[in-house]
Amino acid sequence: MSPKNFSYMFPAYPIICIIATILALIPLTTHWLAGNIGAVALSLWIVGGNIMAAVNTIVWHGNLNNPHPVWGDICQAYFSVMNFGLSAGTLYVQYTLWKVARNRRLFVSPREKRRQKLWAVFFCYGIPLIFVVLHYIVQGHRYDLVEDLGPTPTAYPTPLTYVLYFIWDPIFCLIAIGLSIHTYSILYRHGRTMEKVFISSKKNSEKKYYRLLGMTLLISLIHFPIVLGIMLYNAIKVPTQPWISWDDTHFDFNRINYLSREIVETIPDIVTISSISYWSIALCGYTYFFFFGTGTEARRQYRVALVAVCRRFGIELPERKEKEKKKTTRSTGGKRSWLDRLLGRRREGESFLSTIGDTSTGITFVRTFQRESVSGKSGMDKVRPDETIVISPSTVSQARDGEDIKHYHSWIEVESRRERPSGEEEGIDLEAQGSSAVEQREQEQEQRSQFEEEQITAEPEQTEEITF
Repeated sequence: MSPKNFSYMFPAYPIICIIATILALIPLTTHWLAGNIGAVALSLWIVGGNIMAAVNTIVWHGNLNNPHPVWGDICQAYFSVMNFGLSAGTLYVQYTLWKVARNRRLFVSPREKRRQKLWAVFFCYGIPLIFVVLHYIVQGHRYDLVEDLGPTPTAYPTPLTYVLYFIWDPIFCLIAIGLSIHTYSILYRHGRTMEKVFISSKKNSEKKYYRLLGMTLLISLIHFPIVLGIMLYNAIKVPTQPWISWDDTHFDFNRINYLSREIVETIPDIVTISSISYWSIALCGYTYFFFFGTGTEARRQYRVALVAVCRRFGIELPERKEKEKKKTTRSTGGKRSWLDRLLGRRREGESFLSTIGDTSTGITFVRTFQRESVSGKSGMDKVRPDETIVISPSTVSQARDGEDIKHYHSWIEVESRRERPSGEEEGIDLEAQGSSAVEQREQEQEQRSQFEEEQITAEPEQTEEITF
């Protein structure tokens, strides 16, 4: 049986909101130091909403006293644009993640970095301020004061109200969900490339990227049906009045409507609609903490804070031994994680071959990164680590079919620059071509390493890393 009024929310709801506020503040320091404007804005909008909701449900529990009406003005203005702040901030963060996946790079020019910061401030704070003005255009009176709930925003139901106010929140959420789905599709196709992109990052990590991607998608999926349902409910259940003039909409604007428990019980569906809206505020706080308060960076911050507090009382905690990062070797027999399956990666520990082709003869040089036993029709011997062997395109076709490689349970990435030659070209002396091709490979490696050193040296001056 659904509740008839909002008295059931006390004292559980304010306690849950206070806990959500504390949890949402914990990861804020990490994002603030990293300069992540979007994640900081999401945290501030969530924290502000939970604080006001907790205070209002405590102060106005069982009464309609209003000694400080200005607080009601602040609350109604904040709650009227909080949904836009969450949806616009989520949209910007999702757009940033989508752009990284599409371009497959984390470094941009300083000019582009400044432009991104300006867009971030506009999306996360500028758009909500614009909707403060738009809400005032369709605001019929100051606010409603509901017993057990506190001040709530109002809007005069006219066609202009839906065009200026109600319709934009679902649109932002829908765009964010679409970008999120497209981002996942890009990562599925180019998962290995993105893995290499994050290796060069100093501020961002692959795990943080996927946590932020999951959080924005989940918040959008929670937020979208709520705001869409509220808009449809008002459009269907509440009679729409024609827009006549500014004076007609703002007639007796300074009045405050007081809704006691008895009046609330006579209004159909108001408890259900408002309860879903208010409980979603607390849910956003727990969602934010789940994605950013339980990661590796957060646990490191917890330990730093704990050590600082213990030193105040003269307690020395034992130093934590950092586990050495094990270099993963792609040997056969490993298992694929759920993330590997999602992104189409190889099995953990699975071997692979890198190839360098000779465009003039169609010969392919295969360099192995671990010891493999290679035998078969081509008569190749065992290949040692980092040893280069020369095989003909015919051997390449056999290797693709898995005929010449033992202990190779999946696939081999062997690429040939040209199609299999025909006629007399098949009888090319591989040994004669091998020495010149090896020299060419060494020159290419030297040029590549020199180019990478120049890029690393020039990187701090010419590019800046994207923060998310």
